[in-house]
Amino acid sequence: EHSSVSPFNYADHTRLYIPTDMPYPDNDSKEYIKAVADRVVELVHATYGHTAILFTSYKVLQAVFNLCADRLENYDVIRMTRSNRNAISEFKKSKNGVLFASGSMWEGVDCIGDTLSSVIIVRLPFPIRSVVLEEKRKESKNTSVFIDDYATPEMLIKLRQGAGRLIRSETDTGVISILDSRANKGRYSERIDLAMAKYPKVNSIKEVQDFIRAVKPEEYFER
Repeated sequence: EHSSVSPFNYADHTRLYIPTDMPYPDNDSKEYIKAVADRVVELVHATYGHTAILFTSYKVLQAVFNLCADRLENYDVIRMTRSNRNAISEFKKSKNGVLFASGSMWEGVDCIGDTLSSVIIVRLPFPIRSVVLEEKRKESKNTSVFIDDYATPEMLIKLRQGAGRLIRSETDTGVISILDSRANKGRYSERIDLAMAKYPKVNSIKEVQDFIRAVKPEEYFER
């Protein structure tokens, strides 16, 4: 085995924003959907677009998109659907694009440069129900053990994959935001802190905007 230090300067080139005032995630709650939409709009304005918003549900993606689209008219807004295979390529070609995404955008997509400078993770990506998942649950002593030993590690892997879309070269800079209230309190928070430890934290939208203003060239802000 061999372990190498990452060539990426996360300390100077990235920030992690996890708000403390988001409601508990409930996909059937209008108040929750509105809170996500409002925070997404604030973050897009703070980073001047250049944003990919990662969802675990196309239903929630559509609901949040419906509340955001008219408020983001100064940006190239792109919505991924199950049948829209061109959304990612459209985003890469955009100047200040905002991509509402799920599925393949979580892993294996490179957007090197300033095109993608903000990744917003709406909800912690716990594994979806499946035959394999059900077998793992049955093999566990109880639900708590299943969550701690299987569901949470799987979620952390996908969380790192989603966050990993941001920094794809030594010169990339940007911000990761996690809007799930469970990320900063409760049984998952310590493991998330450990998994995301390389990203310095900020506590406000203003700090997000100040960071972007500090690391981006002037042409980044041109529309």
